[in-house]
Amino acid sequence: MSGQARRQPMIVAHRGSNEHLPEHSVAAYAEAIALGADALECDVRLTKDGHLVLHHDRLVNRTSDGSGAVSDLTLAELRGLDFSVNREGVPADAAHREIVTLPQLLELAADAGRPVRLCVETKHPTRYGARVERRLFAALKRYPNVEATVMSFSRTALHRARVMSPDTPLVWLFQYPLGPPPPFAGTIGVDVRLVRKRLDMIDRAHRNGRKVFVWTVNDPADAVMLARHNVDAIISDRPGVIRDALRTKV
Repeated sequence: MSGQARRQPMIVAHRGSNEHLPEHSVAAYAEAIALGADALECDVRLTKDGHLVLHHDRLVNRTSDGSGAVSDLTLAELRGLDFSVNREGVPADAAHREIVTLPQLLELAADAGRPVRLCVETKHPTRYGARVERRLFAALKRYPNVEATVMSFSRTALHRARVMSPDTPLVWLFQYPLGPPPPFAGTIGVDVRLVRKRLDMIDRAHRNGRKVFVWTVNDPADAVMLARHNVDAIISDRPGVIRDALRTKV
């Protein structure tokens, strides 16, 4: 176990509080804020007409009643789709069913009444390349009171982010051991399945001056174990459940 002083990790709502609500929806993010999440995680993709929207998959097939790539669709076309198909019984309103733009999420965080960080993952590869990061930092500059962390599996994308914004915290995401982290990323973001097998990586990262974020942690027992090993952030679909577990057991 780490020799560092015990502290509570940051609780990050993965695509919002999306265990029962549509992922990346306004409703899921609003619930995450109400449940006390410290940060909101989102994936961003660029639409055909240049808008950053929150969506994990390259295609909208899994999450909506439509089909095709986000990059081939305009914002108006995406707003004509229902993104609640994976959740039964949700209200028939925009907060539950409509795709969300990054500025909408920034507005939500800015109006939360307390500090709420954004953890933004840029999705690559994409035909739009660096346009994603350029649009991202342009949006973030319009909301200086919302602190943001940028994450990616792509070393190239993180390098672009560092050049564009030298002070923004960066997280290199990985699911399998892929060599040393890029020097410009101060945090590693690791799949919980790998961390379970290699708990020593938390202490090793800390000794090397890096923070550790772990995803996607939905089992309270995993969250308690990670907190006891001084992980810096826990990314979860169930932020309320995880926060309650840490309050009572750590």
